[in-house]
Amino acid sequence: MTLPAGAVIATVVRDGQPDVPAPETRLQPGDERLVVSHAAIEQEIHAAFQ
Repeated sequence: MTLPAGAVIATVVRDGQPDVPAPETRLQPGDERLVVSHAAIEQEIHAAFQ
């Protein structure tokens, strides 16, 4: 997955447990993500997860 420039996945919550993702972390169905970015690219971030 490629996020817009300036956006990072800060936390992945899997099975109720938050974790800071490593570069090799792979998202799984049901994972919740905390993405940090500037508000100006919010729509691009939503599109990346569709």
